Amino acid sequence: MKRISVSVLILLLAALVLPACGRSSYTLRDFPKELKIDADSLSEDTDNLLPVDETAQLLAALPKEKLYVYALDPKVVTGVLVKFDGLVQYFPWRFDPRLAQPDLFVADYNADGKKDVAFTYVFSAGVHARRETLHVLLREEDRLSDNLYTGEKAAVEASRRLSVIADADNPDTFKAYLDGEGRTFKLPGHGEFADLYFDEVQDFTLGDTITLRVEPGIVFRNEGEAVYDVLHYTAQIEFVDSLLTQTNVKLDLNA
Repeated sequence: MKRISVSVLILLLAALVLPACGRSSYTLRDFPKELKIDADSLSEDTDNLLPVDETAQLLAALPKEKLYVYALDPKVVTGVLVKFDGLVQYFPWRFDPRLAQPDLFVADYNADGKKDVAFTYVFSAGVHARRETLHVLLREEDRLSDNLYTGEKAAVEASRRLSVIADADNPDTFKAYLDGEGRTFKLPGHGEFADLYFDEVQDFTLGDTITLRVEPGIVFRNEGEAVYDVLHYTAQIEFVDSLLTQTNVKLDLNA
């Protein structure tokens, strides 16, 4: 009888403990009223997100970091859910999941000893154009703080730092000034420099540091015809005085 009692006790304990394995109590943040979810039903070890009225679709994930991003059905509510580090938080980001090509990375981006999330997606794209958007989610005490850096902002900042002038005495030659420092470039057969624009390519590469690539377009006039080329502008995106900005900027002819 004693053996049977011990066995029954072990089974009862197992029944209580096993359902809790792989589970974690999640904190929900900034949920719109349209979304209903039981935080205690979330599994820490899978991408399950139940239930959200079947309106959440897994968009991107880093399972080793237990990080999952879900696109919501815009017919119900526009935005995404980010599941990470004991949180499920709603963000009202607007983009087309079919175009997004999302990328994720986890690192300590503001040097406070906590893991943060970097998330990029394609906001718009064309034949020669590509514009991405960057979100850096800093881990605070009870939430993720969203820090946005758009492709448009990247282009504006690049245009303030870079200027180009023609070299009237030397055909096919122009001078580029980056943060006030001049550098001469020569493109044989291009003609005279005419214009500079920044609205073609702005994209990000994620890692322990975040790299920005911008391709400023340059226009030349050669015997009345327009000739187009691009420069290769790169920078790191880092927090400076609590704001995302460009550092370690470099310029070259397009690689």
